[in-house]
Amino acid sequence: MSEEHESLDSRPDFDENNVWSVKRFTSARNALKFYRVMAFITGTMLLILTVEMIYKYLIAADSATALNFGGFNLAAAIAICHGWCYVVYLIGCFWLNQQMRWTLGRYLILALAGVVPVMSFILERRIHRQVDAELEAAVVVAPKS
Repeated sequence: MSEEHESLDSRPDFDENNVWSVKRFTSARNALKFYRVMAFITGTMLLILTVEMIYKYLIAADSATALNFGGFNLAAAIAICHGWCYVVYLIGCFWLNQQMRWTLGRYLILALAGVVPVMSFILERRIHRQVDAELEAAVVVAPKS
């Protein structure tokens, strides 16, 4: 009976690097959700911007007046919208990078995905799988109350 009692009180085996606080674990989950949404929005806006640029500079007869409707410049509106989405995407990448405690190089790769067409979709899928795996392996500890 004493051996059984000792096994219940013994500390389970786990990697010290996988110990997460509840706050960090929750924040990492939220950061992943935010990153995923912004990766899709930024990637979609980048594809729209790419199509707009191809039309404006390769297809339209006059690139200066292409996509101008009255006083509204659709090309500028698309570029500005993608720019602001990219800024919010960078914030999401930084948040996720900080919570996962990744290197600066990983952050730069995440940031680059927002300016290379289609890369944000590919990288989002890979990052999602990796973060899910890391969070699944995490040992979450709650503070003593």
